[in-house]
Amino acid sequence: MLFSVTFFLNAAANFAFGLALSAILGPAEFGRYSTVALASITLAGAMLDWLRYSSLRFSGDGQGSVQTESSLEAGYLIMAGFAYAAAGAAALVGCTFGFGLALLLLTPLLAVAAHRVDFTGAKFRVRNDAHAFAAVYGLRQLFCFTLVLVVAFRTRDSIMTIAALVVANLIPAIALSARQRLAGARLSKASGASLVRFFVYAKPIVASLVIYQLIGLINRQAALEYLGAAQTGQLSLAADLGQRVFGTINSLPELMLFQYALERERIEGRAVAERQIAVNMTLVLALMALLASGYVAMAPTFEGLLVPSAYHGDFSRLSVELAPGFVAYCLMTSGLNPVFQLAGRTWPVTIASLTALATDLALLQFGGVAASADALARAYSISLGVGLVIGAALAFRNSAIRPSVRDVAVIVVTAVVVGFMIRPLNELHPHTLAAILALVVGGGVFGGTMLLCDVAGLRGLAAARWRASDSRRRAALGLKS
Repeated sequence: MLFSVTFFLNAAANFAFGLALSAILGPAEFGRYSTVALASITLAGAMLDWLRYSSLRFSGDGQGSVQTESSLEAGYLIMAGFAYAAAGAAALVGCTFGFGLALLLLTPLLAVAAHRVDFTGAKFRVRNDAHAFAAVYGLRQLFCFTLVLVVAFRTRDSIMTIAALVVANLIPAIALSARQRLAGARLSKASGASLVRFFVYAKPIVASLVIYQLIGLINRQAALEYLGAAQTGQLSLAADLGQRVFGTINSLPELMLFQYALERERIEGRAVAERQIAVNMTLVLALMALLASGYVAMAPTFEGLLVPSAYHGDFSRLSVELAPGFVAYCLMTSGLNPVFQLAGRTWPVTIASLTALATDLALLQFGGVAASADALARAYSISLGVGLVIGAALAFRNSAIRPSVRDVAVIVVTAVVVGFMIRPLNELHPHTLAAILALVVGGGVFGGTMLLCDVAGLRGLAAARWRASDSRRRAALGLKS
């Protein structure tokens, strides 16, 4: 329970932190800050995330754990060295990617510092150390909301803000380093064979995630080069907040549904697991369709309620352009990726992401999309949509995992109807009232339709749960009497 609470509190804090920084720095400096932050995330994903995934899979208290931990730490040092060397080499040849020398050199520092917190958290998850897991993320948020925001407020400078963010991540990583270290683990016990095994295991998944991040980074770089820092800031805030909203909601099926399918495979066999994957896919589509419908329809209310005034107008317009891309990414990661993971063949995940990247590059080169932030936002959504289509084509070769066409149609039509129903609520004031009514009306109509049409067997599942709950209640009353 503490793991889940920590996860959602951390996601909410990241959302609030991004909003606070955007308000303090203003569009231009926030544009520089957010581009460097995304570059650090992409760099960390490309060079370090395979170690985090391997830690989740191979760490523990079983046989060989000392060698595993030693190899993970050795791999971390090697990859961190490569990251610093790459930035240093780029600086020596005068290639700063539009960042300037200071921000270029801070990028690998931020990548390693921020990823080290996530790497440490992954180890605590494996060891079921919920209190340490909460402590490492709690400390990071404490220093982000004190040190980083104070520095940003006093300097209004992206360079100093990034430097403070590096420190805010290093402190909890260092403070919890002794607790995450396994007794007996040392670099001399590292194994090259273990590192190769880690890399081969995590490569396809990590590669696809990095490629998707790279699409956003390329588009942000294009905005910085052709449109200037202020427009980059407008695009960055819409992209960052949208990704946090959709990513947080998407984490629910991503964390829970695939594990349930694996459990059914162990108990009931592959055929049952494949049918469960099809049901899971339908549930993910329903969740994302409802979220997208509300997010697009109520964008003006969301903007007025949470977004700093300097971003008004641009934010709601760009959010509508970006939303299809967010949906496509979530459907790919939580809906289609489990198909390939269950089959033990994850190469289609990388194929789909490479196709999305190629589409984005073609649009940048031949479509003239760098002419405006809106065009870049549309290019992002088109690219991820193409990746989703390719992924679906590869996944649906197995007919057992195809969702019901009827269920898909009901979900899509209902989501569109709900969007048109709640859109007039944007005229209501205060914005809080409009948001609450949108949640109640939209959620009620959508949920009621899903139950009425028995999408993905929800009505039968709800009835079964009700009967089981009623039986337990009656049994309890019988015992009391």
